[in-house]
Amino acid sequence: MRGNLIEMETCVNSQNAERYKERLNIALKAAKICVFEVDIANQLYTFFENAEDIFGVSGEVILKEVQPFCNLDPDSYRRAVSEYFSHPDDIAVIEEAFKSIFDGKAITYEARMRAGGSDFVWCKIDVTPIIENGVPVRMIGVITDITTVKTKINELEHAVKHDSFTGLWDKKNSIKLMREALSRKSNRSHALVIMDIDNFKMINDLRGHAVGDMIISLVSETLKNSFRDTDIIGRFGGDEFILLIRNIPDIQWLTKRLQQLTCCEKGSYRCTNSIGASIFPQNATDFDLLLKQADEALYQSKLSKASYTFYSEREL
Repeated sequence: MRGNLIEMETCVNSQNAERYKERLNIALKAAKICVFEVDIANQLYTFFENAEDIFGVSGEVILKEVQPFCNLDPDSYRRAVSEYFSHPDDIAVIEEAFKSIFDGKAITYEARMRAGGSDFVWCKIDVTPIIENGVPVRMIGVITDITTVKTKINELEHAVKHDSFTGLWDKKNSIKLMREALSRKSNRSHALVIMDIDNFKMINDLRGHAVGDMIISLVSETLKNSFRDTDIIGRFGGDEFILLIRNIPDIQWLTKRLQQLTCCEKGSYRCTNSIGASIFPQNATDFDLLLKQADEALYQSKLSKASYTFYSEREL
C-alpha cells in the first residue's frame, strides 16, 4: 500500500513539474526571454531555455557548443565565451559583466549577442550570482530581445540629431561632430567646406517652394553620394550646407570633388552652387577659425557664382 502511495506521489510530482515547465516555456516565449545558468566553479553552462526564440537555435545546441570551453584556463574561457556570444564592439561591456559577477554583484547590461552562428541581436542581460560561503558558485541570467526597442530608440535619436527634410546632420550636431573630429590629434589634412545654392530665393519666388524643396533634396542627395561615411555632412540652414571632408589624400582630389559640386542636375531640376573651403591644419587648427575662413572663401565664390574658392587662394 505504501509503495502505491509513493508511486502515486511521484507521478503527481512529475505531472506538476511538467505543467510548471510548460507554463514557464509559454511565459518565456510570450516575453521573448531566454534563461540560462552557469556553473562558475567548473566554467560550465548547465541550462539554456527558450534560446530558439531569440537566436533561432536550441539551448541543447548552445550547451553542446560551449561545453569544450570548460577545459580552458579562466582568461581563455572568458575570451571564448565572449567571442561565441558577443559582438566584437561589446567586448568591454562583457568584461565588465564578468568582473561584476566574480565580485558577487548582480549586473544588468545591453549588448549585441548571437549563438550557434546566428545573426547578432540586441539584448538586455540581467545576471545574478549565487553565493555560497562568500564565493559566487553559479550565476543565473535572463536574456531579453530588445531589438525592436533599440531600433525605435535609434530612429528617435536619428530624428533628433538630423535635419528632418534632408536627413543630413542638423546644424547643432554638425558643429558638435566637427569639433570632436578636429580635436583628435592627427597629421592628416581635412577640409571644412561651406556650400550655398546660387539664387535660391529667386528659384522659390519664380518657380515655387515645391521646386525649391526639390532643389534642396537634389543637393542633399548629391552631397551624400559624393563623399564617404567618414565625412560629416550637415544642413547649416536654409540653402546652406557644411561639410568636414576628412583625411583628404591631396588637394587635387579635393579640387575635383568641389568642382563637381558647383552644378547639380537631375531631370528638369538644376542649380549651381558657390563653395568656400578652408584646410586643416594648413589654414587653421581651430574649428571657429576654419569656419570663419571658409565663410570668407564662400563670399569670394558668390561674387561669380558656380565656383569654389580655397581660403588661401581668395583675392584679398
